[in-house]
Amino acid sequence: IQGDPTMISQVFANLLSNAIKYSLPSGVPEIHINATEGEGEITYTIKDNGVGIDIKQLPMVFELFKRMDNVQDIEGSGVGLAIVKRIVEKHNGKIWADSKLGEGSTFSVSFKK
Repeated sequence: IQGDPTMISQVFANLLSNAIKYSLPSGVPEIHINATEGEGEITYTIKDNGVGIDIKQLPMVFELFKRMDNVQDIEGSGVGLAIVKRIVEKHNGKIWADSKLGEGSTFSVSFKK
């Protein structure tokens, strides 16, 4: 992909650190990273087995200063994913998330080739 190396690095650093940070306290963290090349774009996915996000709160996950109800006891300010979204969109990319509460989350980012 093409883009500002510092900004792109920040996207992946944030997604990976969140996957670790929000791992289940009683389990062994598992993080799977995948890349798929489609026609005109490359999509990266980072999947974890962490605390997950309630489906009702999933639309708010990329909003500034929004923290999900189930992570209030974990340190954070609610700006990381909002910044990530802005960086991805600045590079004409897309970001989205799928999650199940208590089972983990999958964050996907796609960039044009």
